[in-house]
Amino acid sequence: MHELSICQALLAQVTELAMSRGAQSVERITIEVGPLSGVDPTLLADAFEIARIGGYAADAVLYIDPIAVTVFCGLCGARSPAAPNRLICASCGDYRVRVIAGDELRLRRVELRVAEPILVAKGLSAV
Repeated sequence: MHELSICQALLAQVTELAMSRGAQSVERITIEVGPLSGVDPTLLADAFEIARIGGYAADAVLYIDPIAVTVFCGLCGARSPAAPNRLICASCGDYRVRVIAGDELRLRRVELRVAEPILVAKGLSAV
């Protein structure tokens, strides 16, 4: 299942981000997945449960936002929704379309837990 290797790459990217920001952990990861991305969202969610163990994202929640397929028609110039298995223009029915959305697999948002800064009052030393 290639979803596991995708999760490992995703978590490597998220871990690098968390470390560069001085985060204690990752709380939430939001990704966008289109039906033409070649990734099964259910398998990806299952693989995430395995891949996150023991790292910065051990307690993180994965949110998967689906992306609808949208095509651009070369004949009439319309942008329209399309079914993943029926890539035709919804306006004129032509098959000469270009996919402009729905093939993405994109990291959208990462929420990190960072330590509270220690404030030092005037005249007191930091612990």
